[in-house]
Amino acid sequence: MYRKVLVPVDGSKKAEKAALHGAELASKMNSELILFHVVPSLPPYINNSPDRLSEIQQAIMDEYSKQGMATLTQVKDNLAAYALNITTGIAVGQPADEILKKIKETECNLVVMGSRGLGEIKGYLMGSVSNRVTRYAGCPVLVVR
Repeated sequence: MYRKVLVPVDGSKKAEKAALHGAELASKMNSELILFHVVPSLPPYINNSPDRLSEIQQAIMDEYSKQGMATLTQVKDNLAAYALNITTGIAVGQPADEILKKIKETECNLVVMGSRGLGEIKGYLMGSVSNRVTRYAGCPVLVVR
């Protein structure tokens, strides 16, 4: 039924719990598991010395990307006991938008994600990533609490 299961991870406990649910489902259905992390893009700033600012922004983005890869590796290692075909991916942008793009790109059949991740306070104010993905995804979305 579900050949490809997408699990967005951000390093939060709820995302970790969702990854376990996704792995359990994927193992029972002999599905491919896709772990995905989104590095949030930084807002553009106007400054008199854009060269220095771009160096700082690039250093921040490099660190976020490194942390994202570490998160993906840790989650993948935690799921090794399931003996699944696990692929990983990383993107830069707005989390909900990038997850929705990944759903289309991979033609996944199910998304399993945490109800709120690292941006809990922002989620209350602006709407959560899981809410937006649930609303616009072209496949079923399982939101793990």
